[in-house]
Amino acid sequence: MTLSAAEQKEINEILSAFGLNEKDRRTYLALLPLGAATLSPLARASGLPLTTVQSVVGRLTERGLVRVTKRRTRHVYEALDPVILRRLLERQTEEVAGIIPILQKLRSAPAAAPKIRVYYKERVTDIFHRALLAKNKLVHEIVSARDLQDILGEKFHFTRRRVRSGVRLRSLRVEAGEIKQYSAAAHARELREAKFLPRELTFRGSIMFWDDTVAFFTTAEEALAWTVDSPVVRQTVQQIFELLWSISRKMETAAT
Repeated sequence: MTLSAAEQKEINEILSAFGLNEKDRRTYLALLPLGAATLSPLARASGLPLTTVQSVVGRLTERGLVRVTKRRTRHVYEALDPVILRRLLERQTEEVAGIIPILQKLRSAPAAAPKIRVYYKERVTDIFHRALLAKNKLVHEIVSARDLQDILGEKFHFTRRRVRSGVRLRSLRVEAGEIKQYSAAAHARELREAKFLPRELTFRGSIMFWDDTVAFFTTAEEALAWTVDSPVVRQTVQQIFELLWSISRKMETAAT
C-alpha cells in the first residue's frame, strides 16, 4: 500500500512524539507490511545497514511494538497490531497519573503567575491546548490560515478538538492565506463565524485571544509564539478585532 505525503507526514509526526527516532520509524514501517521477517530482508526493506536494524529491533522489542521468535538458528521479528500503540499510551497515562500527586508534593508554588510566556518550535501547540480551556467557551482569531496550519501540523486537528469541547470561534482571515473552502452549513457545524479581511491585508502572522489571554504567532520558519495574560491587552486587541470585523466581508466560499 502506498501512503500519501500527508499520511506519511502525520505518521512520522505522531511516531516521533511517541518516542521513535527516524531509524526506529523506518524499521517499524518497513516491518509492518512484511508480517514477519529475519534481519536481512528487513534491512533491505528499510534501507538501513544490517547492524543498525539489529539494534533498532531490539529497542522496538523492548518498547513492546515488535515480537521476536526463534526459528532454528534465526530470529524472526514481527510487528504487533498497531493498536498496541494506544494500549501502551493508555498504560503510560495511568502510570503518570499515579505519580502526579507525589510530584505535586515536591513542587513549590510560584510567587506569582507569569504574565508573558514564550513558546518555541513544537511547544507552540501548547497554546492551542490552553485555548481549548477558554472559560467563556469563545476564542477570537485574526489569522493567515496557511501559516497557522504549518505551525500546527497535520496531527493536531484544532477544529475537531474545539468543537468537541464546545468552544465557539470568531475568525478574521487573510484571504490570500486561505487553504479551505467553507459553506454556511460548515461554519455552523464547526461553531465558527468567519469573515475575510480586506484584500489589501496579506500579513502572515496570527493573533488569537480568549478570556484575558492574547497569543501572538509568527510563522513555522521562525517557530516562535508568545502569550500575554492581561485584561488591558485583551481589551485593546478586542477593539481592533471589532473594528476589522465591521469592515470585513462574509467568508462563504463553498456551496451549502
